[in-house]
Amino acid sequence: MPAAQPPEQPPASKPREARAGTPLRAPQPPLWQSRFLVPEAAVPLFLDALGDGALSVGAFESDAGRALWQIELLHQAEPDREDLAARLAPLAEQAGIARLDLTVVPVPSTDWLARTAESFPAQPIGRFWVHGSHVAGPPPAGLLPILLDAGQAFGSGEHATTAGCLLALDRLARARRRRRVLDLGCGSGILAIAAAKLWPARVLAADNDPVAVRVARANAQRNGVGHRVRTLLSDGYANPRLHAAGPFDLITANILADPLCALARATARHLAPGGVVVLSGLLDRQAERVQAAHRAHHLRLRARIDVSIWTTLILSRPKA
Repeated sequence: MPAAQPPEQPPASKPREARAGTPLRAPQPPLWQSRFLVPEAAVPLFLDALGDGALSVGAFESDAGRALWQIELLHQAEPDREDLAARLAPLAEQAGIARLDLTVVPVPSTDWLARTAESFPAQPIGRFWVHGSHVAGPPPAGLLPILLDAGQAFGSGEHATTAGCLLALDRLARARRRRRVLDLGCGSGILAIAAAKLWPARVLAADNDPVAVRVARANAQRNGVGHRVRTLLSDGYANPRLHAAGPFDLITANILADPLCALARATARHLAPGGVVVLSGLLDRQAERVQAAHRAHHLRLRARIDVSIWTTLILSRPKA
């Protein structure tokens, strides 16, 4: 699936996902932007792999058509084009992209800040109101505010997988309370924050990226739930402190289909009887495979939420 040549200027379009983290601050110029087009299905792969070494990473619907999205990286200084191309090559191969047309251009700091603010309008998702610090005024009546700004960790609510998870939490809030919650692969911590705002729960936000752990901790504090959200560096369920904090009666994991399948046994083991797991980061065509991997460990489908081509699964463990 070859990518088309990106336009000389970024398209004025709404982002499907960007990294969310610490408050917007204008880096010192000159800023540089690198960008290229990928198919929609490849967006999570690139966003997940490109967080290190860039001020921000985002994906925007492109005007080029053919369901192509523009990946944009913002750099503090001019990046080495050859090094960046070498880093992108194995990702393109994994995604089945024959060629990436990479563009690297200087971007004034003021332009980036203005565009970032414009790209993140406040958005209601279920009972949540996700917004950046540039949005003034109180949330609409009855909605729970979640404050996130563009930064260095995946999860702003713009992507359909994050939105699907928030809708799943909204649905689960109508049932019983959750007391022990794990957000595995927490990124910005948006799902951990949402859970802490829904229930008087002890929430553990874990990620294998130390930047994400740091950002999630800061975001929880900014949202007034830092006293109930604990962050932890862990590769999957490997950290003994994560094991000691369970079993959990709610686990959220917005990752990718393959790691979700690989973690299915461990997920079932860390889920309390009667507990629920929310899984996302998967395309609709991958849902049955992810569901089957968890069914093999006695987790049963309760509900499925489809947003565009992306799917969120809600599964539960039978009560003892």
